[in-house]
Amino acid sequence: LDGANTMEKIMRTNFFLAYVCGGFVLAAVCSARADTVLWYNGDLRSGGGGTVNEQTSNVGVSFIYDNFTVTDPAGWIVDRLWSNDAMQLTGISQASWYIRSGMSVGNGGAVVSSGIGFATQTPTGRVNPAIGFNEYSIQISGLNIYLSPGTYWLSVAPLVGSESGGMLKSYVSATSGANAVGTPPGNDANSLFYSPWLGYNYAPAFENDYSMGIAGSVVPEPSCALLMAGGVLVFVIRRRRA
Repeated sequence: LDGANTMEKIMRTNFFLAYVCGGFVLAAVCSARADTVLWYNGDLRSGGGGTVNEQTSNVGVSFIYDNFTVTDPAGWIVDRLWSNDAMQLTGISQASWYIRSGMSVGNGGAVVSSGIGFATQTPTGRVNPAIGFNEYSIQISGLNIYLSPGTYWLSVAPLVGSESGGMLKSYVSATSGANAVGTPPGNDANSLFYSPWLGYNYAPAFENDYSMGIAGSVVPEPSCALLMAGGVLVFVIRRRRA
C-alpha cells in the first residue's frame, strides 16, 4: 500500500512539473516581448534627403506622415515612437506625435492618438549629406496605445522654440528601407506632408519614404488565452481530486 501511495505521489509531482514547464512554453509562444520593434521604415538612405519636420512655436507645424500596417490579428500595444531627423539643434526635450487612420491626399483622416510629451534626442552617428546636418533619433516613450489591425499613418516631430531659431532646422530622414521591420518596409512612397505655413495640405511627400518607428508588444490571440485558461482549470481539477 505504501508503495502504491509513493507511486501516486511521484505521478502527481511529475504532472505538476510538466504543467509548470508547459505553462512557461505556452506563455513564450502566446505572448510577445514588451518593447519589441513592431515597425521601422528604415535607415537614412545613401545620398541623404528628407523633408522639414518640426513643431515651431512662432510659426506652426510641418509634419511628415508615413504609413504602416498592423498585421497581427489581435493588434498592438504601442509604448514607444520615434523619428530620425537631420537637425541643426540640440537640447530637444519635447516632441509631438500623431497616429491617424483613413488618410489620403488632401484628407487628414481621423486622429487615433496624439499628444506632446517628453522626448529624448540621441545621435544616430549618421550625417545627412544632402542637408548637411547630423541625424538624431527623436523618441517618445512611456505610451500605452492600442491599435487594432489595419493601416495607419505616423508623425513624430520635435518641438522647437522661436528663441532657438528652430524654423527649418529639422528634417525627417528619407529612407529606402534599409534595416526595415514590418509592413511596409520603406518602399511604397505612401507619405503625406502637412504644413499650412508652407502651403501643403496633406500633399504627397515628394515620393519619399521616411525613417520612423514603433515599438511595443503584440496582443496575444484569444485562442492562446483560452488555451492557457484551460491548462489552469485542468490543474485545479487534478489538485482537488488529489
